[in-house]
Amino acid sequence: MHWNIQQILWALVLASHLVLMIVLLGRERIRRFPWFTAYIVLSAVRLIADHLLHGKLTTVAFYWQSYTGSILEAILGVLVLIELCRHVFSSGRTGKILKGKGWIGGILVTVPIALAVAALWNMGITWTAMKSDPEHLPLYIDLYVALKSQLFIAALTVEVGVFLQFFGRRFGAKWRSHDRQIVLGLSTMSIALLAVQATTDIIKHHVHLTSRDQYEHIVRIFENLDNARFAVWLLALIWWIVWLWRDDPDAPPAAEMADVPVLVGPPSLDVRLQEPDEPVTHD
Repeated sequence: MHWNIQQILWALVLASHLVLMIVLLGRERIRRFPWFTAYIVLSAVRLIADHLLHGKLTTVAFYWQSYTGSILEAILGVLVLIELCRHVFSSGRTGKILKGKGWIGGILVTVPIALAVAALWNMGITWTAMKSDPEHLPLYIDLYVALKSQLFIAALTVEVGVFLQFFGRRFGAKWRSHDRQIVLGLSTMSIALLAVQATTDIIKHHVHLTSRDQYEHIVRIFENLDNARFAVWLLALIWWIVWLWRDDPDAPPAAEMADVPVLVGPPSLDVRLQEPDEPVTHD
Protein backbone atom coordinates (compact mmCIF):
# COMPACT_ATOMS: atom_id res chain seq x y z
CA MET A 1 0.00 0.00 0.00
CA HIS A 2 1.32 3.40 -0.98
CA TRP A 3 1.16 6.00 1.78
CA ASN A 4 1.32 9.72 1.12
CA ILE A 5 2.95 12.31 3.37
CA GLN A 6 -0.32 13.15 5.10
CA GLN A 7 -0.98 9.52 6.03
CA ILE A 8 2.59 9.03 7.26
CA LEU A 9 2.38 12.13 9.46
CA TRP A 10 -0.99 10.98 10.81
CA ALA A 11 0.49 7.58 11.74
CA LEU A 12 3.55 9.16 13.37
CA VAL A 13 1.41 11.62 15.35
CA LEU A 14 -0.86 8.82 16.58
CA ALA A 15 2.12 6.63 17.51
CA SER A 16 3.66 9.54 19.41
CA HIS A 17 0.42 9.99 21.34
CA LEU A 18 0.55 6.34 22.41
CA VAL A 19 4.22 6.57 23.41
CA LEU A 20 3.53 9.74 25.40
CA MET A 21 0.66 8.03 27.25
CA ILE A 22 3.00 5.16 28.11
CA VAL A 23 5.55 7.66 29.44
CA LEU A 24 2.90 9.45 31.50
CA LEU A 25 1.80 6.14 32.98
CA GLY A 26 5.17 4.45 33.32
CA ARG A 27 6.94 7.49 34.81
CA GLU A 28 3.98 8.22 37.12
CA ARG A 29 3.24 11.68 35.72
CA ILE A 30 -0.53 11.22 35.63
CA ARG A 31 -1.11 12.24 39.25
CA ARG A 32 0.74 15.51 38.70
CA PHE A 33 -0.75 16.19 35.25
CA PRO A 34 -4.25 14.62 35.18
CA TRP A 35 -5.76 17.25 32.86
CA PHE A 36 -2.82 17.16 30.47
CA THR A 37 -3.13 13.37 30.39
CA ALA A 38 -6.86 13.64 29.66
CA TYR A 39 -6.06 16.15 26.90
CA ILE A 40 -3.60 13.73 25.27
CA VAL A 41 -6.04 10.81 25.55
CA LEU A 42 -8.86 12.82 23.96
CA SER A 43 -6.54 13.97 21.19
CA ALA A 44 -5.57 10.37 20.42
CA VAL A 45 -9.22 9.25 20.50
CA ARG A 46 -10.13 12.01 18.03
CA LEU A 47 -7.34 10.96 15.67
CA ILE A 48 -8.52 7.37 15.72
CA ALA A 49 -12.24 8.23 15.51
CA ASP A 50 -11.84 10.57 12.55
CA HIS A 51 -9.84 7.90 10.73
CA LEU A 52 -12.13 4.95 11.50
CA LEU A 53 -15.45 6.79 11.13
CA HIS A 54 -14.50 8.60 7.93
CA GLY A 55 -16.76 7.22 5.23
CA LYS A 56 -18.65 5.04 7.73
CA LEU A 57 -21.04 7.74 8.99
CA THR A 58 -23.22 10.18 7.12
CA THR A 59 -21.63 13.59 6.49
CA VAL A 60 -23.78 15.27 9.14
CA ALA A 61 -23.12 12.59 11.79
CA PHE A 62 -19.40 12.60 11.08
CA TYR A 63 -19.06 16.33 11.51
CA TRP A 64 -21.20 16.34 14.63
CA GLN A 65 -18.73 14.04 16.35
CA SER A 66 -15.70 15.83 14.90
CA TYR A 67 -16.65 19.40 15.83
CA THR A 68 -18.09 18.38 19.21
CA GLY A 69 -14.80 16.67 19.96
CA SER A 70 -13.01 19.88 19.00
CA ILE A 71 -15.07 21.83 21.55
CA LEU A 72 -14.30 19.28 24.28
CA GLU A 73 -10.61 19.49 23.42
CA ALA A 74 -10.70 23.28 23.79
CA ILE A 75 -12.35 22.94 27.21
CA LEU A 76 -9.67 20.50 28.31
CA GLY A 77 -7.08 22.90 26.95
CA VAL A 78 -8.29 25.57 29.36
CA LEU A 79 -8.09 23.11 32.27
CA VAL A 80 -4.53 22.17 31.25
CA LEU A 81 -3.48 25.83 31.33
CA ILE A 82 -5.04 26.24 34.80
CA GLU A 83 -3.21 23.11 35.93
CA LEU A 84 0.16 24.38 34.72
CA CYS A 85 -0.33 27.87 36.14
CA ARG A 86 -1.26 26.48 39.55
CA HIS A 87 1.84 24.29 39.58
CA VAL A 88 4.08 27.27 38.83
CA PHE A 89 2.47 30.22 40.58
CA SER A 90 1.10 28.41 43.66
CA SER A 91 4.05 26.13 44.43
CA GLY A 92 5.75 28.48 46.90
CA ARG A 93 9.13 26.96 46.07
CA THR A 94 10.86 30.34 46.27
CA GLY A 95 8.64 31.70 49.01
CA LYS A 96 6.49 33.51 46.44
CA ILE A 97 2.89 32.67 45.69
CA LEU A 98 0.63 34.45 43.25
CA LYS A 99 -2.22 35.80 45.36
CA GLY A 100 -5.82 36.51 44.43
CA LYS A 101 -5.19 39.94 42.94
CA GLY A 102 -2.42 38.51 40.78
CA TRP A 103 -4.70 35.77 39.43
CA ILE A 104 -7.46 38.28 38.72
CA GLY A 105 -5.00 40.60 36.99
CA GLY A 106 -3.63 37.78 34.85
CA ILE A 107 -7.14 36.70 33.85
CA LEU A 108 -8.15 40.28 33.00
CA VAL A 109 -5.10 40.59 30.75
CA THR A 110 -5.12 37.25 28.94
CA VAL A 111 -8.78 36.24 28.58
CA PRO A 112 -10.07 39.47 26.96
CA ILE A 113 -7.25 39.37 24.40
CA ALA A 114 -8.01 35.74 23.53
CA LEU A 115 -11.73 36.52 23.31
CA ALA A 116 -10.99 39.47 21.02
CA VAL A 117 -8.88 37.28 18.73
CA ALA A 118 -11.67 34.70 18.49
CA ALA A 119 -14.41 37.32 18.02
CA LEU A 120 -12.63 39.50 15.46
CA TRP A 121 -11.11 36.71 13.36
CA ASN A 122 -13.29 36.47 10.27
CA MET A 123 -13.99 32.79 9.68
CA GLY A 124 -16.06 33.41 6.57
CA ILE A 125 -19.28 32.20 8.12
CA THR A 126 -22.09 34.53 9.22
CA TRP A 127 -25.37 34.15 11.08
CA THR A 128 -27.25 35.05 7.89
CA ALA A 129 -25.48 32.28 6.01
CA MET A 130 -26.21 29.76 8.75
CA LYS A 131 -29.92 30.69 8.90
CA SER A 132 -30.20 30.20 5.15
CA ASP A 133 -30.01 26.44 5.77
CA PRO A 134 -32.44 25.79 8.68
CA GLU A 135 -32.14 22.03 8.34
CA HIS A 136 -28.44 22.10 9.26
CA LEU A 137 -28.50 25.16 11.53
CA PRO A 138 -27.62 23.18 14.72
CA LEU A 139 -24.62 21.68 12.94
CA TYR A 140 -23.49 25.10 11.72
CA ILE A 141 -23.77 26.45 15.27
CA ASP A 142 -21.65 23.52 16.49
CA LEU A 143 -19.15 24.30 13.72
CA TYR A 144 -19.06 27.99 14.61
CA VAL A 145 -18.51 27.31 18.32
CA ALA A 146 -15.78 24.77 17.50
CA LEU A 147 -13.90 27.19 15.25
CA LYS A 148 -14.13 30.09 17.69
CA SER A 149 -13.17 27.90 20.67
CA GLN A 150 -10.09 26.69 18.79
CA LEU A 151 -9.05 30.27 18.08
CA PHE A 152 -9.68 31.27 21.69
CA ILE A 153 -7.68 28.44 23.24
CA ALA A 154 -4.83 28.91 20.74
CA ALA A 155 -4.51 32.61 21.56
CA LEU A 156 -4.87 31.98 25.30
CA THR A 157 -2.21 29.24 25.19
CA VAL A 158 0.30 31.56 23.53
CA GLU A 159 -0.35 34.22 26.17
CA VAL A 160 -0.04 31.80 29.09
CA GLY A 161 3.09 30.34 27.51
CA VAL A 162 4.71 33.79 27.41
CA PHE A 163 3.79 34.42 31.06
CA LEU A 164 5.15 31.10 32.26
CA GLN A 165 8.40 31.43 30.32
CA PHE A 166 9.06 34.98 31.53
CA PHE A 167 7.87 34.71 35.13
CA GLY A 168 8.14 30.98 35.86
CA ARG A 169 11.72 31.10 37.11
CA ARG A 170 10.83 33.83 39.61
CA PHE A 171 8.34 31.40 41.17
CA GLY A 172 10.76 28.47 41.17
CA ALA A 173 9.97 26.82 37.82
CA LYS A 174 13.33 26.42 36.11
CA TRP A 175 13.84 25.76 32.41
CA ARG A 176 13.90 21.98 32.87
CA SER A 177 10.60 21.89 34.77
CA HIS A 178 7.90 19.77 33.19
CA ASP A 179 5.38 22.60 33.40
CA ARG A 180 7.47 24.95 31.26
CA GLN A 181 8.26 22.21 28.75
CA ILE A 182 4.58 21.27 28.40
CA VAL A 183 3.45 24.86 27.89
CA LEU A 184 6.29 25.41 25.42
CA GLY A 185 4.99 22.56 23.27
CA LEU A 186 1.40 23.75 23.55
CA SER A 187 2.38 27.32 22.64
CA THR A 188 4.38 26.16 19.62
CA MET A 189 1.43 24.12 18.36
CA SER A 190 -0.90 27.08 18.87
CA ILE A 191 1.40 29.46 16.99
CA ALA A 192 1.60 26.97 14.12
CA LEU A 193 -2.20 26.61 14.05
CA LEU A 194 -2.76 30.38 14.02
CA ALA A 195 -0.08 30.89 11.37
CA VAL A 196 -1.53 28.22 9.09
CA GLN A 197 -5.05 29.57 9.53
CA ALA A 198 -3.95 33.15 8.85
CA THR A 199 -2.06 32.08 5.71
CA THR A 200 -5.04 30.06 4.51
CA ASP A 201 -7.41 32.98 5.05
CA ILE A 202 -5.11 35.39 3.18
CA ILE A 203 -4.95 33.02 0.21
CA LYS A 204 -8.74 32.56 0.17
CA HIS A 205 -9.39 36.31 0.23
CA HIS A 206 -6.78 37.41 -2.32
CA VAL A 207 -6.61 34.60 -4.87
CA HIS A 208 -9.22 34.54 -7.61
CA LEU A 209 -9.30 31.17 -9.33
CA THR A 210 -9.47 31.29 -13.10
CA SER A 211 -8.52 27.75 -14.09
CA ARG A 212 -8.56 24.15 -12.91
CA ASP A 213 -4.75 24.08 -12.72
CA GLN A 214 -4.74 27.11 -10.45
CA TYR A 215 -7.36 25.49 -8.22
CA GLU A 216 -5.30 22.30 -7.90
CA HIS A 217 -2.22 24.39 -7.12
CA ILE A 218 -4.02 26.17 -4.27
CA VAL A 219 -5.29 22.84 -2.93
CA ARG A 220 -1.72 21.52 -2.84
CA ILE A 221 -0.62 24.62 -0.93
CA PHE A 222 -3.36 24.05 1.64
CA GLU A 223 -2.33 20.40 1.99
CA ASN A 224 1.32 21.40 2.49
CA LEU A 225 0.32 23.94 5.14
CA ASP A 226 -1.69 21.31 6.98
CA ASN A 227 1.21 18.86 6.72
CA ALA A 228 3.49 21.52 8.22
CA ARG A 229 1.09 21.90 11.14
CA PHE A 230 1.09 18.14 11.66
CA ALA A 231 4.90 18.15 11.58
CA VAL A 232 4.98 20.77 14.35
CA TRP A 233 2.45 18.69 16.29
CA LEU A 234 4.74 15.65 15.93
CA LEU A 235 7.77 17.62 17.14
CA ALA A 236 5.82 18.85 20.19
CA LEU A 237 4.83 15.28 21.08
CA ILE A 238 8.43 14.08 20.78
CA TRP A 239 9.53 17.05 22.89
CA TRP A 240 7.06 16.03 25.65
CA ILE A 241 8.12 12.38 25.47
CA VAL A 242 11.77 13.31 26.02
CA TRP A 243 11.21 15.82 28.82
CA LEU A 244 8.50 13.90 30.68
CA TRP A 245 10.70 10.81 30.66
CA ARG A 246 13.30 12.81 32.57
CA ASP A 247 12.78 13.65 36.21
CA ASP A 248 11.63 17.17 37.02
CA PRO A 249 14.03 18.75 39.54
CA ASP A 250 11.26 21.14 40.62
CA ALA A 251 8.55 18.54 41.15
CA PRO A 252 7.29 17.97 44.72
CA PRO A 253 8.16 14.62 46.37
CA ALA A 254 5.82 11.71 45.71
CA ALA A 255 4.68 11.74 49.34
CA GLU A 256 3.41 15.29 48.94
CA MET A 257 1.69 14.49 45.66
CA ALA A 258 -0.32 11.70 47.32
CA ASP A 259 -2.46 14.29 49.09
CA VAL A 260 -2.97 16.63 46.11
CA PRO A 261 -6.61 16.70 44.86
CA VAL A 262 -7.04 15.59 41.26
CA LEU A 263 -8.67 18.91 40.35
CA VAL A 264 -5.40 20.72 41.07
CA GLY A 265 -3.72 18.61 38.93
CA PRO A 266 -5.53 20.39 19.31
CA PRO A 267 -9.79 19.65 12.69
CA SER A 268 -8.07 22.32 10.88
CA LEU A 269 -9.84 25.65 11.21
CA ASP A 270 -11.73 25.43 7.94
CA VAL A 271 -15.28 26.73 7.60
CA ARG A 272 -16.11 24.41 4.72
CA LEU A 273 -18.09 21.25 5.39
CA GLN A 274 -15.90 18.79 3.50
CA GLU A 275 -17.42 15.88 1.66
CA PRO A 276 -16.70 12.41 3.08
CA ASP A 277 -14.30 11.58 0.25
CA GLU A 278 -11.99 14.49 1.10
CA PRO A 279 -8.98 14.07 3.40
CA VAL A 280 -9.89 14.74 7.02
CA THR A 281 -7.62 16.42 9.54
CA HIS A 282 -8.14 18.12 12.85
CA ASP A 283 -6.03 19.92 15.34
